[in-house]
Parts: sequence; C-alpha cells; structure tokens
Amino acid sequence: MHEEAKWLIALVAGDFKAFDALYKKYHRALYHFSLKLSKDQHEAEELVQSTFVAVWETRKTIDPDKSFSAYLFNIARNRFYDMLRKRVTESCYVDYILHRDHAEFDDDLEKQIEDREINEIIQKLILQAPERRQEIFRMRYDECFSYKQIADRLQISENTVDTQIRNVIGFLRKELPKYLKMLLF
Repeated sequence: MHEEAKWLIALVAGDFKAFDALYKKYHRALYHFSLKLSKDQHEAEELVQSTFVAVWETRKTIDPDKSFSAYLFNIARNRFYDMLRKRVTESCYVDYILHRDHAEFDDDLEKQIEDREINEIIQKLILQAPERRQEIFRMRYDECFSYKQIADRLQISENTVDTQIRNVIGFLRKELPKYLKMLLF
C-alpha cells in the first residue's frame, strides 16, 4: 500500500497528521489550479482553504482506493462555481436594491415611493454598521471601487475588504425582510 493510501485511511479515521500531510502535498497544486479558475490570488487561497475544510468535514466518505487528487480538484471546481453563483446573486441583489430607484419605475408613483422607502431603510441599516465597515461598503457600491482599490486606499488587505462587505450584506439579508414586512403592513 502506498503512502497516500495510508494517509487517506488515517484521514477517514480522523487523523489530523494525515490531513496535514495531504494538505502539504496538494496545497501548491490546488492553489495554482484555483488561481487559473479565479484569476485572483485572494480567491484562489480562499478556494484552497474552503476545499480543505470540505475534505476534513467529509473525510468519512473518502474512498482510499479512488483518486484523491481528482476528488480534491473536483471539490475546488465546485466551490469555485458556488462562489461565482453567490457573487453574482449577491452583487445583482445588492445593486438592484441599492440602485433600483434609477430603474424604469417612472410611470408608477406608488412603486417609486415604495422603492424610496426601501432605499431609506437600507441606508438606515447600513448606518448601524461600524464606521469603517460603512466606508468600505459605500466605496464598493456607491463609488464602484474594486476590492483591490479599496484595500490599497485604506491600507488593508483585500480579505478584510471582502469580510467587511460580506458582513454588511449578511446583516442586510437578515434585517431587511423584517423592515419589508413592516412596510407591507
């Protein structure tokens, strides 16, 4: 039995040293694969981490007789597609909500009023975030800066930018439905 098969058997049993050995063996190749997919260093590293978290969480289902590298790269590819879907959904949703008063609602005064009220609610919710988080969020969605531009301007990492934006979006997703219910009634 070759060494990788032994690691996989140990991994299935929950051996963290085996996990670490597999991580060290595949990290670099998986990073380069992820970088080819995402074209972004931050996202590539996030994909690697996410993939290995998934490996650990699903370790009991791993078949040591099958190709671990194929399994690993398949998880990474699926995680990348999930990330793309989530990014598109979040971006479209936030852009729609934050900027829809500019959309084609000119003929419907009632709809314009409702949209303005929703936009005001969103702005009030954003004000509940810490100042730095508000600043990052507004730079992204009001000024259309990229994560890199925000990170450079504020001298923080792109990962911090991403985290702060995700926090605001998560907060909006959680709180906005409560306010919309009140608006409807």
